[in-house]
Amino acid sequence: MTEEVIFTRETAPAKDYIFVRCESKVHRVPFDDILYIEGMSEYVKIVTKNRVKPLLPLLSMRKMIDGLPKDRFMRIHRSYIVNLDAIDEVQRMHVIIGEDSFPISEMYKEQFVQFINTYIVD
Repeated sequence: MTEEVIFTRETAPAKDYIFVRCESKVHRVPFDDILYIEGMSEYVKIVTKNRVKPLLPLLSMRKMIDGLPKDRFMRIHRSYIVNLDAIDEVQRMHVIIGEDSFPISEMYKEQFVQFINTYIVD
């Protein structure tokens, strides 16, 4: 008899992607491809490097941030989660990724500043 292996979030092997349900399909989205995620009411908009159109799964920002690795993604505003590796600049409490600018809200400012300060070379 073979034993059936069932994975839960706690026992699943580490991975470098997520799966999201969108438009009756399940899409595999590598973490490295995600630039940022924008909250849009009951949907999130996942903007990636390699897709022309963003994905729009029916997910809350809370569920989205819970499914992402904490060391690679950070919520900087109630409407934005950014890939920390995709940040090009930080200007006057705005994160710049490519041509896009995202505000850092007071609620998330302290955590973000702590992150940035660990990487600043003086």
